[in-house]
Amino acid sequence: MELCEKLKLIPIFNSANITAGADGDSFCIKHASHVALLCMFGPSLSNDAVLKVYSGAADGEKTAAITFAYRYGGAATGSASADVLTARATSAALTCTGTTFVSRLLVIDIDPRDLTDGHYWITVNVSNAADAGELTIIAAVDAKYMDPSLDTYL
Repeated sequence: MELCEKLKLIPIFNSANITAGADGDSFCIKHASHVALLCMFGPSLSNDAVLKVYSGAADGEKTAAITFAYRYGGAATGSASADVLTARATSAALTCTGTTFVSRLLVIDIDPRDLTDGHYWITVNVSNAADAGELTIIAAVDAKYMDPSLDTYL
């Protein structure tokens, strides 16, 4: 079985310029046992980008900010130890500084059991604090049930 058959991979955010700030596509995790957000910052990130993850009861709702666990790559992509992640930390509003996160992978872990009851929708928000920068986010969802009828989480 291929990895893409074990995990639901959902592209939720792709921006060539995060200076204006933006929300990613909301996605539903009602049938998920775990979610990892794979965030890749581009080479031109400067100043700080503040990243928040919200839960809500419906698509697009940002009712409650989630305190999430995160780790990030020990070096920029293409360098030795780019795949060695830092120690686990938590945040509800992660400041991603250009000097630290430029060209690095950030992994955010979300346990659906930690969310407010009835909050099955997740929305990622990036503030308008960055002076420049690119960001792509893919949600990797570990589904509770491998049901072919659940073919979309968007």
